[in-house]
Amino acid sequence: MRKHIYPYEQLVVTTRGRIRLPNDVDRTRLERHLSPEEFGQVFGMTIADFDRLALWKRNEMKKQARLF
Repeated sequence: MRKHIYPYEQLVVTTRGRIRLPNDVDRTRLERHLSPEEFGQVFGMTIADFDRLALWKRNEMKKQARLF
């Protein structure tokens, strides 16, 4: 099943806490709801390259991007 794509601003965690997410968003994999182009802008790599990283490294990058 294809995941819905949302803009980064709609998925990011702010200092006041998470904004209301759409109901169909997988909260454990927020990065999967970014378009491939926006994913590249946020993480500086492709989704395939990101998937090859160790889990701890992916989680660190997600925290830095405020998608954790």
